[in-house]
Amino acid sequence: MMKQKIRYSLRRLAGPVVLGVVLASLAGCKHRHGDARQADGSYGSYPPPPAPVVVPAPMKFSMRGKVGQGNIAYDHSLALRVSADKVGAHLATLRDYCLAQQGCELVSASEDAEDQNEGSDNRLARLSARLPHDKVEDFLKIAAAPLAGETAGAVVTQRLRTSERDLNSEVTDVDRRLAQMTAYRDRLEVLEAQSAGKTDDLIKVAKELSEAQSTLESALKEKKDLSRQVDTEEVDVTYSSARENLGPLRQRWKDSAALFSETLADLWDFLIQAVVWAPLVVIGLLIVRRAIRRGWFSRT
Repeated sequence: MMKQKIRYSLRRLAGPVVLGVVLASLAGCKHRHGDARQADGSYGSYPPPPAPVVVPAPMKFSMRGKVGQGNIAYDHSLALRVSADKVGAHLATLRDYCLAQQGCELVSASEDAEDQNEGSDNRLARLSARLPHDKVEDFLKIAAAPLAGETAGAVVTQRLRTSERDLNSEVTDVDRRLAQMTAYRDRLEVLEAQSAGKTDDLIKVAKELSEAQSTLESALKEKKDLSRQVDTEEVDVTYSSARENLGPLRQRWKDSAALFSETLADLWDFLIQAVVWAPLVVIGLLIVRRAIRRGWFSRT
């Protein structure tokens, strides 16, 4: 009688135990996915993107003062927003334009793509170039011009910035060092000619002359770099993909698709956990059943 009661109790407990394991597995899956959604901000409505910077048309590319006067270095930064599928095309168009223009030096060009949730992606392209003063205006206009098949509003200016750096002190300093090192080198060359018959003096003068020449070449390189910054202007252009603006119905449809994918992922996680835990549960039940049959739980 006692054995039958114990069997009956274990049979009643077996169902809730298995059900508890299943629910715990599913709860763990939901908890993990819920945390992931909160961390990523996924499966919800996107916040409205920041309003683009509206630049008046007459001043859009009239950013500079008088160029070519003084030792002023100009750097331009232009950020544009285009559709995701046109980012690469805009980058290629601007790159080819620079390579075809005389005097345009392509410094760098890169394109990045990052997968986002709901199958969307974020694309970013950057191009940096150096151009003569009189070619910057046309270059910026080409950068912001819509491609064939695009509407006039397909390219949105987000940021337009120009910075000026006065390099007069650097140029003055390098010119002074160049004059000093040139005069020093010339005097060493005279001493070298006078020390032709004295080996020790000739070695010392030759060593000093080599160091002076190396310092002079370094200063000449610095002078060339400063002249390059003054004679040309650096332009950085960035293309970023426009965020998809969905209506409420389309947004809910995309959320439903994402939720369906999440549910399938939960089911897969549960199956994986069931494969691991089911044999242990079965073995435990078999052990309990055998113990009941052998009377391990009976009172002596």
